[in-house]
This record gives sequence, C-alpha cells and structure tokens, in this order.
Amino acid sequence: MAYFTYGERELAHLRSRDARLADAIDRIGPVRRTVDPDLFSSVVHHIIGQQISTKAQATIWARMRERLGGVTPETVRGAGRDALQELGMTYRKADYLVDVAERVATGALDLEAVRQMPDDEAIAQLMTIRGVGRWTAEMILLFCLERPDVLSYDDLAIQRGLRMLYRHRRITPRLFARYRRRYSPYGSTASLYLWAIAGGALPDLIDRAPAGPKKRPSARGAVAPGKAGARTETSPKAQKKTGERPVITATYPSPLGPLVLAADEQGLAGAWFEGQAHFGEFGSTRRALGDTERTEAAPTTGNGTVDAARSALEAARAWLDAYFAGTSPEALPPLPPLHLLGSPFQQRVWELLRAIPYGGTTTYGALAHELEERFGTRTSARAVGGAVGRNPLSIIVPCHRVLGANGAVTGYAGGLERKRALLALEGRKEAS
Repeated sequence: MAYFTYGERELAHLRSRDARLADAIDRIGPVRRTVDPDLFSSVVHHIIGQQISTKAQATIWARMRERLGGVTPETVRGAGRDALQELGMTYRKADYLVDVAERVATGALDLEAVRQMPDDEAIAQLMTIRGVGRWTAEMILLFCLERPDVLSYDDLAIQRGLRMLYRHRRITPRLFARYRRRYSPYGSTASLYLWAIAGGALPDLIDRAPAGPKKRPSARGAVAPGKAGARTETSPKAQKKTGERPVITATYPSPLGPLVLAADEQGLAGAWFEGQAHFGEFGSTRRALGDTERTEAAPTTGNGTVDAARSALEAARAWLDAYFAGTSPEALPPLPPLHLLGSPFQQRVWELLRAIPYGGTTTYGALAHELEERFGTRTSARAVGGAVGRNPLSIIVPCHRVLGANGAVTGYAGGLERKRALLALEGRKEAS
C-alpha cells in the first residue's frame, strides 16, 4: 500500500510560514493517506465515491475489483452499465465509468498525458471526463499524481479545518487565497493536516461556523466536500465588500441572437441573451460586478486585472465558437475560470447544472432530490426552478438541459425557442 509522500522539507517550510500550523503538525504527528498511482483506477475510484460514505465506497470498490479482476479500461468497458450498476452504484455513475473506459480504450482520451501537464491543464483535462468536476480532479492530482501544491477551496472539510485552526467563522475566497499563498508550494501536505484537524485530531479546536444545514460525512472524515463549480462570495453585497473590480463586457454574436458576456479579474461572470428574463440578476452588470464597468476597448496598459478579464472573454468566445459549430464535448476548448454570483442555494443548484452531461437532460424534481441527497438541502422543484432561471451563465452553465416533470421543454429565461434549439444542437431529437 502506497502513501502520499512528504517529509521534513515540506514540514519545515510549513512550520516556518505559520506558527499555528506548526503547532498542529507537532501535536498530530505523521499523517498517512493512501494513494493509487494508477490514473484510470483513481478516476474510477473517485467517481464511485462521490456523494456516498467512505464505507459504501469501499464496499462497491471491493465488489468491483472482485468481479472484474482488475480495474482497467478494458474490464470496465467489457462489464457494461448494467453489471456495474448491480455492484451498488447509481446508473448515472455506471454510465460515467463506461464512458471514460470507452474513451480511454479507443484512444479518444489520452489519460496518461495528464501526468505531464501542469496542475491547471491537468484539472481542465480531467474535467472533460463525465462525472469529474474540479474537486474530483484536484483529489486525483493529490491522491494519484501526488502533486505537491493542492489545496481545494471546494473541499468543505478543508474549509472546516481552516476555521478550526485559525478561529474563523467563515472562509471567504480572499481569505482562502491568502492561506493558499502561505502554504505554497506544499499545499498538499497542509491539506493532510487540515483534514486531520477537521476530523477531530485536536479536540480542543472547535468549528466556529454559524449553525447551518447538517452536512453528510466526508470521505476525509469531516463534512461532505464540495464538488466542481465556481465558488465566490455568495451575494453582490458580499462581493462589493471586497472592493471595486473592473468589469469588461462584450457582445458575442451567437446563432441564436446576441449574448452579452461579462468578466472581471476572477473570471467569466455573465452570459445573457439580450432581452432575456432575469437579464443581469442583480439589475445590471454594473450593480452585479462592481462600479467600474468597462467595455472591451478599455485601455489595459499596466492593468493585469483588466487583462485577466479580457482573457476570460477570449476563452469564452473560443468555447462558444466550438460549441455552436457542433464540436464534440471532449474536443471543446477549456472554459475560463467562472465567477458566479448568487446565494448559497443558487450556487448549489448551478453546481448541479454543470454536472448534466452534453446531450443529457434532467428535471427540476430530480435536481431537488439530488440537492437533498448531496447537501442535505430539502427543497421543492419550484424553488429549484427559480434558481435555474437565474443562472447568470447561459449555455455554459447548461440550464437549458432541465425539463419539466413530463419531459416538456419549459421554463427558459432566454425563451423556449432558444432552449429547443440548444437541445437540438446537442442531439436531443424530441426538442425539435
């Protein structure tokens, strides 16, 4: 059995950068976490483990290894969806596993090439796999590739560990970035200790977070980790507290009508059809993203913030060009960082939207059920529909893939004709 490798060099660096973490390291002692050096096996293992307990994951994993003899693209592909589902996983997960096995076995996905990629490129490539979001990709980097600087904002146990160690009530993106810089280039080792703290390794440390919905147990021994999706301050009011940020806007001439794109230093923040309902959820792009809105023609000399926003717009245009050209999902260019503004409930709904595969659909009721299973959030299909309708990133966060209970094409802020056209583009024949 292999364990994540770290030693005195990493520990000495972390001790020198942070006295509280140094004390925690000395009190906890060595932390051992198993790694799986086989990349395909690691992808499968992490997909299986999503939204279930560690014990359930271990049970399914043991059944799979016993039934298949080995977890390889060939054995998973040969087993098929029905046989995999019988091992105890959902049909959707079985579908994800067969899909990635098919792509690797046929050469459509060069999974081993990920080993040679920088972290950001590796995460982007892994996220092209159905069922793999940013959090899962980050865990694969840490527990398979043993990348040294992985500290995941989307992992709620990491946030819990930070709250406990530093006596915070909330970990904002800005505060998290500060700790990430402090721990770098050994964020992975810091992660091991934060997970241990979150799991109760130091009983005198308590979580000072405000009381909220009960969380599911995490695979790392604390609260359930978040999954893929952009995370930001949860409201425009919180956003404004961080200071004014230049915003760049541009119009993209899509085949379905003009799309207004908006981006700031943190990434792409808006993609709205002109005239759509809920255009600019917070009244206008300026109110939503700060008071220094600029057009794409704004001068950028010496302004890295504006350059970052412009770069996000360029990446979004390239993705939209490929999408509307009918490019297959695995060949689409990488998306820019996404900077979605919304309430915690909306963020969770939008997170689920991003997991709906190209060409697939779900219903508002199914999303409500998934919210309860994944986050412990009991809600109604109507409430989910409200959050879906206020999605600030049309197409990119695919709210058009959500249908009514009877499969009817209904409820799209950009208009039902556009929704039907998008579904038809993705191969949904009934949408026509």
